[in-house]
Amino acid sequence: MAKLSEAEIRDRLAEIKGWERVGDELVRSWQFASARLALEFARQVTDLAERMGHYPDIVLSYRSVRVELSTHADGGLTDLDFKMAAALVSLDVA
Repeated sequence: MAKLSEAEIRDRLAEIKGWERVGDELVRSWQFASARLALEFARQVTDLAERMGHYPDIVLSYRSVRVELSTHADGGLTDLDFKMAAALVSLDVA
């Protein structure tokens, strides 16, 4: 997969609700009413990662989940990162 240009990243970032760019990563955090809901969401992220064959960094901390997306093999953001970010928006249960 090819690394996206700065213009492509800027344009695509506007299409994914709630995500921000931090360096070469797309980052988003979710807050939940309970630790159990946060853990369930992290499990859903993992299930999606398995289906897509693309594995984000997932940080679970009590009632919050932070997801960090980047295609390390390509040295930055690719189409797959944005596809996964868009798919994660549909999981919004926060």
